[in-house]
Amino acid sequence: MRIAVIHDSKRPDQPARELLLNIKERGLTPIFLRISSLSSSLNGGFDLFYGKNRVNVDGAVVRSLGSVTSVEQYVRRLTLLKSMEALGVTVMNPVEGLALARDKYGALMMLSKAGLRIPKTLVTEDIGLAYNFVKGVEKAVIKPLIGSRGYGMVLVNDPEVAFRIFRTIVAFNQVIYVQEYINKSDYDVRVFVVGDYVLASIKRFAPRPGEWRTNIAQGGRAEAYNPPEEMREMAVKACETLGLWYAGVDIAEDPERGYVIFEVNAAPDWRGLSEATGVKPAEAIIEHMIMRCKA
Repeated sequence: MRIAVIHDSKRPDQPARELLLNIKERGLTPIFLRISSLSSSLNGGFDLFYGKNRVNVDGAVVRSLGSVTSVEQYVRRLTLLKSMEALGVTVMNPVEGLALARDKYGALMMLSKAGLRIPKTLVTEDIGLAYNFVKGVEKAVIKPLIGSRGYGMVLVNDPEVAFRIFRTIVAFNQVIYVQEYINKSDYDVRVFVVGDYVLASIKRFAPRPGEWRTNIAQGGRAEAYNPPEEMREMAVKACETLGLWYAGVDIAEDPERGYVIFEVNAAPDWRGLSEATGVKPAEAIIEHMIMRCKA
């Protein structure tokens, strides 16, 4: 069995290396593919190429779509992954789920429809509407609509400051994505789901006083955590709702509403989780991939 790991870095990052190593340790054939070097063609048939060579794999774990700078590039890469699925390649996460999770607002909309609690959220190109949204909440977080690791997020409690940020966003033809800030305790929770069960969980703490982001990529501190059953069920249901086979589900506790899901990451890093819990997600991910390939 030949299993690929798809990223767009010149060299595999740590999660990709761990996946490739686990594939090899199982006696299977690991292949690293840069998504920007993958091509597809229609010529009386349907072919995939990596450089000039045809691609022949049974499964592919997508770790990243790479740095996407245009709509055309994003659409091409998604279509390419769909082409792999059409050829019978097992793609993990499935492309529809991967695309939905990448669109933060679209993902939250599906979670809300499924009855899961989410923060109040607005996506708009109307500065006045966004300004009034911030006025209506105690604090708000302005985020990129597509992004990860906490990059580009701004916490505001002054509508006038938010207004100036919104003007800049719109001036660059970008979309305003703003969310109420959850007045959580000093931590939030990352629940790592594989298949239909919770593999491991961590509490994430901000790295220093005054910093509100708890992302490990921003220096956040992690410690192992055994979440209550309600939180586990929410995380698994979130993955099922979005059509994901594995994901990192970020949950905080609102003092009034209880547990709230504020993001689902379809290609989560796990360095902090592994260091805090000793769990190796690569093993569970590849095991699930093999099961799906055989099915």
